[in-house]
Amino acid sequence: MANDKEQNKAVAIQDTKNLRPAAKAKKTQVQVTQPKKRRFSFFTDVIGELRKVVWPTRQETIRLTAIVIGICLFMALLLGSLDYAFSEFVAKVLLGGH
Repeated sequence: MANDKEQNKAVAIQDTKNLRPAAKAKKTQVQVTQPKKRRFSFFTDVIGELRKVVWPTRQETIRLTAIVIGICLFMALLLGSLDYAFSEFVAKVLLGGH
C-alpha cells in the first residue's frame, strides 16, 4: 500500500514537470504576437468610443457646473459651522475654557 502511494506521487510529480514547459511555451508565444495588435487596437477602440459619446450642450454644462459649485458651498458652510460648534463645545465644556 505504501508502495502504491509512492508510485502515485512519482507519477504526479512527473506529470507536473511535463506540464510546466508546455505552459511556458504557450505563454511566451501569446505574448510575442499580441502586444502590437493590442497597442493599435487600443487607440482605435478609444476613437470609436469617443464617437459614441453624447457631449452636453453649453447650457447643460453651465447648469451642472452651477449645481456642483452650489453643493460645494453648502457643504463647506455646513462642515465649517459644525467644526466651529464642536471646537467651541470642546473648549468650553470639556476643557473648562474661558
